Amino acid sequence: MSSRSKVRYVATVALSYFLSLFMLLLITGIILLRTVMNPWYIVSRMEKSDFADNALVELREIFISNGLAAGVSRETMASLITAEHIADAAEGSIMETFNVSGGYNFDSYIDEVYIVLHNYAVSLGVEITADTKDGLLSLAELCADTLKEYVSSPIFDILAQIHSYNRILFVAVAAFAFLCLVIIVMIPFVNRRVTRWIDGFLYATGATALICIAIPVIVHGTGITSRLQITPLSYNRFISSWLTGVIDGYIIALIPLVLIIGICIVIRIIRWHRRNTRYKNS
Repeated sequence: MSSRSKVRYVATVALSYFLSLFMLLLITGIILLRTVMNPWYIVSRMEKSDFADNALVELREIFISNGLAAGVSRETMASLITAEHIADAAEGSIMETFNVSGGYNFDSYIDEVYIVLHNYAVSLGVEITADTKDGLLSLAELCADTLKEYVSSPIFDILAQIHSYNRILFVAVAAFAFLCLVIIVMIPFVNRRVTRWIDGFLYATGATALICIAIPVIVHGTGITSRLQITPLSYNRFISSWLTGVIDGYIIALIPLVLIIGICIVIRIIRWHRRNTRYKNS
């Protein structure tokens, strides 16, 4: 190998290193935009983790306790909170955090609860006075406050702070994509031999693919997502499911990487076969 060839080879390896680094950063940025910065993805993970059903068990006991203190039966108080209420309130809280919508209508929920409590009082033959109405309304507002406090988790405040960097992350992803394209063009220019620049692409995509495999293996192998100690349990399972989805994004990223690696290997084999054929015929 001549000195010029060695220089070209070293340059190709160096460019391959930077290409693998920028591809990894690009993949990470896309995953964050698709997960952390995407309210619909967060809502889908909330549904997948059965957040509403888990929260229902916890909230129903609180509602029943509040109702018993006011002389309302367990059955009536249990009917005031459903998985649908929790799911709608949680989704509204997330969308409000991301400034997608105005959030859940708790005033409407108060009216709904008040009607049920009013009908319950009437069924018991309780005289509906101004004081009775005020008491029923206070209990309805307490139910709404309990639900609102439950879905207004500090976790969503953290998301709101992260969301403020959405534009910066988008620009960074675009910059990494541009740098990847620049290096992809530079590698064939630096090393004109097809096999050499194909090897450069193989080095870059292979290294990136190994890291994309290593990250989920390490995270799932250590069980980090299953060792979270977040309370209540519904939020613990939601965050675990959400983090698992983020990490699994690296596995999805393997699809185009493996495809590129496969194409490079096929080209390499074809070049190798043609070279051997010419050598035998000469």
